[in-house]
Amino acid sequence: MADPLSVGASVVGIATAALKSVQFLVRTINDIKDAPRAIKDIRADLIVIESVLDDANAKSMHIPENSQIGPAVANCDRACKSFQVQITHWMKHSKEDKMFWLTRWKVGLIGPDRIKTFRGQLNDCKSTLSIAFSTTTLWVVVGRKEVTQEQKREMLKDKEAEIEQDLTSACQEMVEIEQSLKRITTIDINDLDVELQQNKHELIHEFEKQQATNAALRTMYEETLSQAVEMRTGQKIKNIKATDKGVALVGYLNVDGETLNTNQDISDISADAGGFIIAGYANNVDFKDLRSQ
Repeated sequence: MADPLSVGASVVGIATAALKSVQFLVRTINDIKDAPRAIKDIRADLIVIESVLDDANAKSMHIPENSQIGPAVANCDRACKSFQVQITHWMKHSKEDKMFWLTRWKVGLIGPDRIKTFRGQLNDCKSTLSIAFSTTTLWVVVGRKEVTQEQKREMLKDKEAEIEQDLTSACQEMVEIEQSLKRITTIDINDLDVELQQNKHELIHEFEKQQATNAALRTMYEETLSQAVEMRTGQKIKNIKATDKGVALVGYLNVDGETLNTNQDISDISADAGGFIIAGYANNVDFKDLRSQ
């Protein structure tokens, strides 16, 4: 097992590097005269992530060992540096062609999509940090002796609802990323247009990076949700399958309050093509009715 202090120190270094990249990019955007709304919105996103990274440095010694924080922050640093290069490239064209750079951005392949994926990666980093620290704080609170069981259950139930909503949003984001990737990969570009070919390649790479950060974030949501449910109900339920015709009933089914205090650890259960699973405590369940459905 990794030393928590070394884990925290490692994240401090990564967060410090990412913070510098964010601040440098903010200064670059500030130097752009008459920056369009899209760029001003990026600056607003960067200010938010700057605050979150500052908070990460302050809380680094309380970071869960197996979290996705390190990779998420490292990708934030990489994405900021990459976007810094992109803005510099746009500005260079503006000077050489004596054309306001926004015109090139609007008509080019990479403009709107490039900004979209960059903002998406910033948001995934922010969400990863937020869920890690908010749940770590919650685990400490529900572990206190002075907090009643009812209070613990209510706090955990609220957290579950919040995570489920965030997980739904993250899943929707993944669908949008996949749609963008499919659209971009099918764009036909003249082989002689080397710059546009390179732009397309870089844009695909950025969307693939966003796919990875989104997948890691969703994993974090799922693991945290599982922890919250286990702490609230005393149940540890994992991969349950019932296939095509199956009904899966797992956990407590029509049981009284005393039974609800019994811990359950239900793990990898499966079924054949006929389906139908019941696992846990169950009272007054009409098996015949379920099979007929």
